[in-house]
Amino acid sequence: MDWQRLYADRMALISDRSIIELLKLAERPDVISFAGGLPDPRSFPLEAIKDVTEWVLDNEGHAALQYGPTPGYTALREWIADRMERVDHVSLTADHILVTSGGLEAMDLIARTFINPGDTVIVEAPTYLAALHVFRSYQAEIVDVPMDDEGMQVDILEDRLKDLDRCGIRPKLLYTVPTFQNPSGVTLSEERRHHLIDVADRYGVPIFEDPAYAELRFEGEPPSSLISLNPNGVLFASTFSKTFGPGIRLGWIAAPPSVHTQLCQAKQGSDQCSSTLAQRIIYEYGKRGLLESHIAASIKLYRTKRNQTLEAISNLFPPGISWTRPEGGFYLWVTLPPAVDTTSMLAWAIEHEKVAYVAGSPFYAHGQGKNQFRICFSFPDTTQIEEGVRRLARVVTHHIERRHESYHREVG
Repeated sequence: MDWQRLYADRMALISDRSIIELLKLAERPDVISFAGGLPDPRSFPLEAIKDVTEWVLDNEGHAALQYGPTPGYTALREWIADRMERVDHVSLTADHILVTSGGLEAMDLIARTFINPGDTVIVEAPTYLAALHVFRSYQAEIVDVPMDDEGMQVDILEDRLKDLDRCGIRPKLLYTVPTFQNPSGVTLSEERRHHLIDVADRYGVPIFEDPAYAELRFEGEPPSSLISLNPNGVLFASTFSKTFGPGIRLGWIAAPPSVHTQLCQAKQGSDQCSSTLAQRIIYEYGKRGLLESHIAASIKLYRTKRNQTLEAISNLFPPGISWTRPEGGFYLWVTLPPAVDTTSMLAWAIEHEKVAYVAGSPFYAHGQGKNQFRICFSFPDTTQIEEGVRRLARVVTHHIERRHESYHREVG
Protein backbone atom coordinates (compact mmCIF):
# COMPACT_ATOMS: atom_id res chain seq x y z
CA MET A 1 0.00 0.00 0.00
CA ASP A 2 1.32 3.44 -0.96
CA TRP A 3 0.35 5.25 2.22
CA GLN A 4 2.20 8.42 1.30
CA ARG A 5 -0.23 9.36 -1.48
CA LEU A 6 -3.24 8.82 0.82
CA TYR A 7 -2.43 11.32 3.56
CA ALA A 8 -4.73 14.33 3.91
CA ASP A 9 -3.30 17.63 2.70
CA ARG A 10 -3.36 18.99 6.25
CA MET A 11 -0.59 16.59 7.27
CA ALA A 12 1.87 18.62 5.21
CA LEU A 13 1.07 21.59 7.45
CA ILE A 14 1.94 19.75 10.68
CA SER A 15 4.63 17.30 9.60
CA ASP A 16 7.83 18.91 10.94
CA ARG A 17 9.29 16.32 13.32
CA SER A 18 12.71 17.90 13.86
CA ILE A 19 11.93 19.15 17.38
CA ILE A 20 10.24 15.86 18.32
CA GLU A 21 13.31 13.90 17.27
CA LEU A 22 15.69 16.20 19.13
CA LEU A 23 13.60 16.09 22.29
CA LYS A 24 13.64 12.29 22.26
CA LEU A 25 17.33 12.65 23.00
CA ALA A 26 16.45 14.77 26.00
CA GLU A 27 14.83 11.72 27.62
CA ARG A 28 18.23 10.16 28.18
CA PRO A 29 18.85 9.72 31.91
CA ASP A 30 22.16 11.57 31.73
CA VAL A 31 20.49 14.70 30.30
CA ILE A 32 19.16 17.48 32.55
CA SER A 33 16.06 18.57 30.68
CA PHE A 34 14.47 22.02 30.82
CA ALA A 35 12.48 21.03 27.72
CA GLY A 36 9.09 19.40 28.34
CA GLY A 37 6.49 21.50 30.17
CA LEU A 38 5.85 18.86 32.80
CA PRO A 39 4.66 19.24 36.38
CA ASP A 40 7.02 17.95 39.04
CA PRO A 41 5.82 14.41 39.84
CA ARG A 42 6.78 15.06 43.46
CA SER A 43 3.87 17.51 43.55
CA PHE A 44 1.36 14.69 43.10
CA PRO A 45 -0.23 13.78 46.49
CA LEU A 46 -0.51 10.08 45.74
CA GLU A 47 -1.97 8.99 49.05
CA ALA A 48 -4.80 11.54 48.90
CA ILE A 49 -5.53 10.63 45.27
CA LYS A 50 -5.49 6.94 46.15
CA ASP A 51 -7.95 7.54 48.98
CA VAL A 52 -10.32 9.54 46.78
CA THR A 53 -10.11 6.98 43.96
CA GLU A 54 -10.90 4.11 46.32
CA TRP A 55 -13.89 6.06 47.72
CA VAL A 56 -15.23 6.69 44.20
CA LEU A 57 -14.88 3.04 43.21
CA ASP A 58 -16.39 1.80 46.49
CA ASN A 59 -19.35 4.18 46.45
CA GLU A 60 -19.93 5.10 42.80
CA GLY A 61 -18.02 2.42 40.92
CA HIS A 62 -20.77 1.27 38.58
CA ALA A 63 -21.64 4.83 37.52
CA ALA A 64 -17.98 5.85 37.34
CA LEU A 65 -17.19 3.09 34.84
CA GLN A 66 -20.21 3.85 32.63
CA TYR A 67 -20.57 6.31 29.76
CA GLY A 68 -21.46 9.80 30.90
CA PRO A 69 -23.28 12.79 29.39
CA THR A 70 -21.37 14.60 26.65
CA PRO A 71 -21.16 17.96 28.51
CA GLY A 72 -19.69 16.18 31.54
CA TYR A 73 -20.68 14.99 35.00
CA THR A 74 -23.24 17.55 36.17
CA ALA A 75 -21.94 17.82 39.73
CA LEU A 76 -18.43 18.50 38.41
CA ARG A 77 -19.68 21.14 35.98
CA GLU A 78 -21.54 22.88 38.80
CA TRP A 79 -18.43 22.74 40.98
CA ILE A 80 -16.27 24.19 38.18
CA ALA A 81 -18.76 27.03 37.64
CA ASP A 82 -18.86 27.80 41.37
CA ARG A 83 -15.07 27.71 41.59
CA MET A 84 -14.67 30.01 38.60
CA GLU A 85 -16.82 32.57 40.41
CA ARG A 86 -14.29 32.53 43.27
CA VAL A 87 -11.11 32.26 41.22
CA ASP A 88 -11.94 34.06 37.97
CA HIS A 89 -14.68 36.39 39.26
CA VAL A 90 -17.25 35.46 36.64
CA SER A 91 -20.80 34.25 37.29
CA LEU A 92 -21.55 31.04 35.38
CA THR A 93 -23.72 27.93 35.64
CA ALA A 94 -23.24 24.33 34.59
CA ASP A 95 -24.85 25.26 31.25
CA HIS A 96 -21.68 27.21 30.42
CA ILE A 97 -19.27 24.34 31.20
CA LEU A 98 -18.15 21.53 28.89
CA VAL A 99 -15.75 18.98 30.39
CA THR A 100 -13.02 17.96 27.94
CA SER A 101 -10.29 15.35 27.72
CA GLY A 102 -7.54 17.79 28.64
CA GLY A 103 -6.80 21.29 27.44
CA LEU A 104 -5.78 20.15 23.98
CA GLU A 105 -9.17 18.60 23.28
CA ALA A 106 -10.72 21.87 24.41
CA MET A 107 -8.55 23.69 21.88
CA ASP A 108 -9.36 21.21 19.14
CA LEU A 109 -13.11 21.45 19.79
CA ILE A 110 -13.03 25.24 19.62
CA ALA A 111 -11.03 25.13 16.39
CA ARG A 112 -13.33 22.49 14.90
CA THR A 113 -16.41 24.51 15.79
CA PHE A 114 -15.20 27.85 14.44
CA ILE A 115 -12.47 27.47 11.84
CA ASN A 116 -13.01 26.80 8.14
CA PRO A 117 -10.03 26.38 5.79
CA GLY A 118 -8.64 29.82 5.06
CA ASP A 119 -10.11 31.51 8.14
CA THR A 120 -7.82 33.86 10.05
CA VAL A 121 -6.70 33.26 13.63
CA ILE A 122 -4.67 35.79 15.60
CA VAL A 123 -2.01 34.58 18.04
CA GLU A 124 0.76 36.04 20.17
CA ALA A 125 4.34 35.92 18.94
CA PRO A 126 5.61 33.69 20.44
CA THR A 127 2.75 31.39 21.39
CA TYR A 128 2.00 27.87 22.59
CA LEU A 129 3.34 25.59 19.85
CA ALA A 130 0.51 23.03 20.21
CA ALA A 131 -1.98 25.82 19.48
CA LEU A 132 -0.18 26.52 16.21
CA HIS A 133 -0.34 22.79 15.47
CA VAL A 134 -4.11 22.69 16.07
CA PHE A 135 -4.90 25.84 14.08
CA ARG A 136 -2.75 24.69 11.17
CA SER A 137 -4.46 21.30 11.14
CA TYR A 138 -7.73 23.16 10.44
CA GLN A 139 -5.94 25.11 7.67
CA ALA A 140 -6.22 28.49 9.34
CA GLU A 141 -4.32 31.54 8.18
CA ILE A 142 -2.33 32.70 11.21
CA VAL A 143 -1.59 36.35 11.95
CA ASP A 144 0.74 37.04 14.86
CA VAL A 145 1.14 40.00 17.19
CA PRO A 146 4.43 40.68 18.99
CA MET A 147 4.80 40.69 22.76
CA ASP A 148 6.87 42.64 25.24
CA ASP A 149 7.24 42.47 29.01
CA GLU A 150 3.57 43.43 29.46
CA GLY A 151 2.24 40.78 27.09
CA MET A 152 0.60 41.17 23.70
CA GLN A 153 1.15 44.62 22.22
CA VAL A 154 -2.48 45.56 21.83
CA ASP A 155 -1.75 48.74 19.84
CA ILE A 156 -0.11 46.57 17.19
CA LEU A 157 -3.04 44.15 17.37
CA GLU A 158 -5.36 47.06 16.54
CA ASP A 159 -3.20 47.94 13.54
CA ARG A 160 -3.37 44.31 12.37
CA LEU A 161 -7.15 44.30 12.70
CA LYS A 162 -7.45 47.57 10.77
CA ASP A 163 -5.35 46.10 7.95
CA LEU A 164 -7.43 42.91 7.89
CA ASP A 165 -10.66 44.93 7.95
CA ARG A 166 -9.53 46.92 4.89
CA CYS A 167 -9.10 43.58 3.13
CA GLY A 168 -12.57 42.44 4.18
CA ILE A 169 -11.19 39.86 6.65
CA ARG A 170 -12.65 39.34 10.11
CA PRO A 171 -10.61 36.88 12.20
CA LYS A 172 -12.52 33.95 13.66
CA LEU A 173 -10.52 33.81 16.91
CA LEU A 174 -7.88 35.65 18.89
CA TYR A 175 -5.92 33.11 20.94
CA THR A 176 -4.01 34.26 24.03
CA VAL A 177 -2.31 32.78 27.08
CA PRO A 178 -2.56 35.98 29.10
CA THR A 179 -1.07 34.86 32.41
CA PHE A 180 2.42 33.28 32.80
CA GLN A 181 2.39 32.68 29.09
CA ASN A 182 3.73 29.57 27.44
CA PRO A 183 6.51 29.97 26.30
CA SER A 184 7.55 33.41 27.56
CA GLY A 185 6.29 33.41 31.17
CA VAL A 186 5.02 36.97 30.58
CA THR A 187 1.68 38.23 31.95
CA LEU A 188 -0.63 40.61 30.10
CA SER A 189 -0.97 43.78 32.17
CA GLU A 190 -4.32 44.85 33.64
CA GLU A 191 -4.42 47.95 31.44
CA ARG A 192 -3.80 45.92 28.30
CA ARG A 193 -6.46 43.39 29.28
CA HIS A 194 -9.10 46.12 29.24
CA HIS A 195 -7.68 47.49 25.98
CA LEU A 196 -7.70 44.00 24.43
CA ILE A 197 -11.34 43.44 25.38
CA ASP A 198 -12.28 46.81 23.88
CA VAL A 199 -10.40 46.25 20.62
CA ALA A 200 -11.66 42.68 20.12
CA ASP A 201 -15.24 43.75 20.86
CA ARG A 202 -15.10 46.68 18.41
CA TYR A 203 -13.87 44.41 15.62
CA GLY A 204 -16.20 41.53 16.52
CA VAL A 205 -13.41 39.03 17.21
CA PRO A 206 -14.00 36.39 19.92
CA ILE A 207 -11.14 35.89 22.36
CA PHE A 208 -9.94 32.37 23.20
CA GLU A 209 -8.43 32.65 26.70
CA ASP A 210 -6.08 29.86 27.77
CA PRO A 211 -5.30 30.30 31.51
CA ALA A 212 -3.54 26.96 32.05
CA TYR A 213 -0.92 28.36 34.47
CA ALA A 214 -2.84 31.27 35.99
CA GLU A 215 -3.41 29.68 39.41
CA LEU A 216 0.29 28.96 39.91
CA ARG A 217 1.10 32.49 41.09
CA PHE A 218 4.22 32.99 43.23
CA GLU A 219 3.89 36.70 43.94
CA GLY A 220 1.84 39.79 43.13
CA GLU A 221 -1.88 40.28 42.68
CA PRO A 222 -3.73 38.41 39.92
CA PRO A 223 -5.06 40.57 37.09
CA SER A 224 -8.65 40.26 35.87
CA SER A 225 -9.46 37.18 33.85
CA LEU A 226 -10.53 38.12 30.34
CA ILE A 227 -13.77 36.18 30.70
CA SER A 228 -14.69 38.30 33.72
CA LEU A 229 -14.31 41.43 31.58
CA ASN A 230 -16.54 40.14 28.77
CA PRO A 231 -18.32 36.81 29.48
CA ASN A 232 -20.17 36.92 26.16
CA GLY A 233 -17.09 37.59 24.06
CA VAL A 234 -14.56 35.18 25.55
CA LEU A 235 -14.14 31.41 25.26
CA PHE A 236 -12.25 30.21 28.33
CA ALA A 237 -10.52 26.82 28.12
CA SER A 238 -8.47 25.49 31.02
CA THR A 239 -7.06 22.24 32.32
CA PHE A 240 -6.43 20.23 35.48
CA SER A 241 -3.08 19.07 34.05
CA LYS A 242 -1.03 21.74 35.84
CA THR A 243 -3.01 21.92 39.10
CA PHE A 244 -3.80 18.21 39.62
CA GLY A 245 -1.89 16.04 37.15
CA PRO A 246 -1.77 15.58 33.37
CA GLY A 247 -2.49 11.85 33.65
CA ILE A 248 -6.10 12.59 34.64
CA ARG A 249 -6.62 14.08 31.12
CA LEU A 250 -9.36 16.52 32.05
CA GLY A 251 -10.00 20.15 31.18
CA TRP A 252 -13.00 22.32 30.49
CA ILE A 253 -14.43 25.05 28.32
CA ALA A 254 -16.54 27.91 29.68
CA ALA A 255 -18.64 29.42 26.88
CA PRO A 256 -21.99 31.13 26.35
CA PRO A 257 -24.80 28.50 26.39
CA SER A 258 -25.47 28.83 22.64
CA VAL A 259 -21.79 28.16 21.88
CA HIS A 260 -21.74 25.39 24.51
CA THR A 261 -24.43 23.55 22.50
CA GLN A 262 -22.32 23.65 19.34
CA LEU A 263 -19.20 22.53 21.19
CA CYS A 264 -21.13 19.54 22.57
CA GLN A 265 -22.10 18.62 19.01
CA ALA A 266 -18.44 18.73 18.02
CA LYS A 267 -17.48 16.57 21.00
CA GLN A 268 -19.99 13.91 19.94
CA GLY A 269 -17.67 13.20 17.02
CA SER A 270 -14.54 13.34 19.14
CA ASP A 271 -14.76 11.06 22.19
CA GLN A 272 -18.47 11.35 23.02
CA CYS A 273 -17.68 11.98 26.68
CA SER A 274 -14.59 12.50 28.80
CA SER A 275 -13.58 9.83 31.31
CA THR A 276 -16.43 9.43 33.79
CA LEU A 277 -14.09 7.89 36.36
CA ALA A 278 -11.64 10.79 36.10
CA GLN A 279 -14.44 13.34 36.39
CA ARG A 280 -15.80 11.78 39.59
CA ILE A 281 -12.29 11.59 41.06
CA ILE A 282 -11.67 15.28 40.33
CA TYR A 283 -15.07 16.23 41.74
CA GLU A 284 -14.57 14.33 44.99
CA TYR A 285 -11.00 15.62 45.29
CA GLY A 286 -12.16 19.19 44.80
CA LYS A 287 -15.23 18.86 47.01
CA ARG A 288 -12.98 17.81 49.91
CA GLY A 289 -10.85 20.96 49.46
CA LEU A 290 -7.84 18.92 48.42
CA LEU A 291 -7.29 20.77 45.14
CA GLU A 292 -6.73 24.05 46.98
CA SER A 293 -4.09 22.53 49.28
CA HIS A 294 -2.53 20.77 46.27
CA ILE A 295 -2.21 24.10 44.42
CA ALA A 296 -0.76 25.83 47.49
CA ALA A 297 1.91 23.12 47.84
CA SER A 298 2.69 23.29 44.10
CA ILE A 299 3.12 27.07 44.27
CA LYS A 300 5.62 26.72 47.10
CA LEU A 301 7.61 24.10 45.17
CA TYR A 302 7.61 25.95 41.86
CA ARG A 303 8.46 29.28 43.48
CA THR A 304 11.60 27.68 44.90
CA LYS A 305 12.50 26.30 41.48
CA ARG A 306 11.85 29.62 39.75
CA ASN A 307 14.06 31.41 42.24
CA GLN A 308 16.85 28.84 41.86
CA THR A 309 16.71 29.13 38.08
CA LEU A 310 16.74 32.92 38.00
CA GLU A 311 19.58 33.12 40.51
CA ALA A 312 21.67 30.59 38.59
CA ILE A 313 21.07 32.34 35.25
CA SER A 314 21.96 35.70 36.77
CA ASN A 315 25.19 34.29 38.21
CA LEU A 316 26.28 32.04 35.35
CA PHE A 317 25.06 33.33 31.98
CA PRO A 318 27.48 35.50 29.97
CA PRO A 319 26.75 39.19 29.21
CA GLY A 320 24.56 40.21 26.27
CA ILE A 321 21.66 37.87 27.08
CA SER A 322 18.17 38.76 28.31
CA TRP A 323 15.49 36.64 29.94
CA THR A 324 12.02 37.02 31.40
CA ARG A 325 11.28 36.95 35.13
CA PRO A 326 7.88 35.26 35.50
CA GLU A 327 5.72 35.76 38.59
CA GLY A 328 4.31 32.25 38.23
CA GLY A 329 3.84 29.27 35.93
CA PHE A 330 6.49 26.96 34.51
CA TYR A 331 8.57 28.95 32.01
CA LEU A 332 11.05 31.67 31.28
CA TRP A 333 12.26 32.86 27.90
CA VAL A 334 15.85 33.54 26.92
CA THR A 335 17.02 35.80 24.08
CA LEU A 336 20.57 35.43 22.74
CA PRO A 337 22.47 37.65 20.29
CA PRO A 338 20.81 37.56 16.84
CA ALA A 339 23.45 35.43 15.12
CA VAL A 340 22.99 32.40 17.41
CA ASP A 341 20.67 29.67 16.11
CA THR A 342 19.16 27.85 19.11
CA THR A 343 17.83 24.97 16.99
CA SER A 344 21.28 23.87 15.84
CA MET A 345 22.61 24.73 19.31
CA LEU A 346 20.13 22.27 20.89
CA ALA A 347 21.63 19.19 19.26
CA TRP A 348 25.09 20.32 20.42
CA ALA A 349 23.79 21.00 23.94
CA ILE A 350 22.30 17.52 24.28
CA GLU A 351 25.33 15.75 22.85
CA HIS A 352 28.16 17.73 24.45
CA GLU A 353 26.74 19.15 27.68
CA LYS A 354 23.83 16.74 28.40
CA VAL A 355 21.29 19.54 28.81
CA ALA A 356 18.08 20.30 26.89
CA TYR A 357 15.64 23.15 26.30
CA VAL A 358 13.13 23.98 23.53
CA ALA A 359 14.35 26.18 20.69
CA GLY A 360 12.38 29.35 20.02
CA SER A 361 11.41 29.11 16.35
CA PRO A 362 8.57 26.52 16.69
CA PHE A 363 6.72 28.92 19.02
CA TYR A 364 6.31 31.42 16.19
CA ALA A 365 3.81 31.16 13.36
CA HIS A 366 6.26 32.55 10.82
CA GLY A 367 9.66 31.28 11.87
CA GLN A 368 10.99 34.10 14.03
CA GLY A 369 12.79 33.48 17.32
CA LYS A 370 15.81 31.63 15.98
CA ASN A 371 17.95 33.20 18.71
CA GLN A 372 15.54 32.42 21.56
CA PHE A 373 14.71 29.41 23.69
CA ARG A 374 12.36 28.29 26.45
CA ILE A 375 13.42 27.01 29.84
CA CYS A 376 10.91 24.98 31.83
CA PHE A 377 11.93 25.04 35.49
CA SER A 378 9.01 22.98 36.84
CA PHE A 379 10.28 19.47 36.10
CA PRO A 380 14.00 19.23 37.02
CA ASP A 381 14.72 18.32 40.61
CA THR A 382 15.89 21.19 42.81
CA THR A 383 19.24 19.40 43.10
CA GLN A 384 19.68 19.55 39.29
CA ILE A 385 18.73 23.14 38.49
CA GLU A 386 22.01 24.93 39.22
CA GLU A 387 24.06 22.27 37.42
CA GLY A 388 21.63 22.35 34.49
CA VAL A 389 21.93 26.13 34.18
CA ARG A 390 25.71 25.83 34.47
CA ARG A 391 25.66 23.46 31.48
CA LEU A 392 23.39 25.83 29.56
CA ALA A 393 25.76 28.70 30.30
CA ARG A 394 28.64 26.72 28.80
CA VAL A 395 26.54 25.92 25.71
CA VAL A 396 25.53 29.55 25.25
CA THR A 397 29.05 30.86 25.81
CA HIS A 398 30.50 28.36 23.33
CA HIS A 399 28.04 29.32 20.58
CA ILE A 400 28.34 33.06 21.12
CA GLU A 401 32.14 32.78 20.93
CA ARG A 402 31.88 30.60 17.84
CA ARG A 403 29.66 33.18 16.11
CA HIS A 404 32.10 35.93 17.02
CA GLU A 405 34.98 33.94 15.51
CA SER A 406 32.96 33.28 12.37
CA TYR A 407 32.09 36.97 12.04
CA HIS A 408 35.73 38.04 12.38
CA ARG A 409 36.78 35.52 9.72
CA GLU A 410 34.11 36.85 7.35
CA VAL A 411 35.08 40.51 7.78
CA GLY A 412 38.79 39.88 8.17
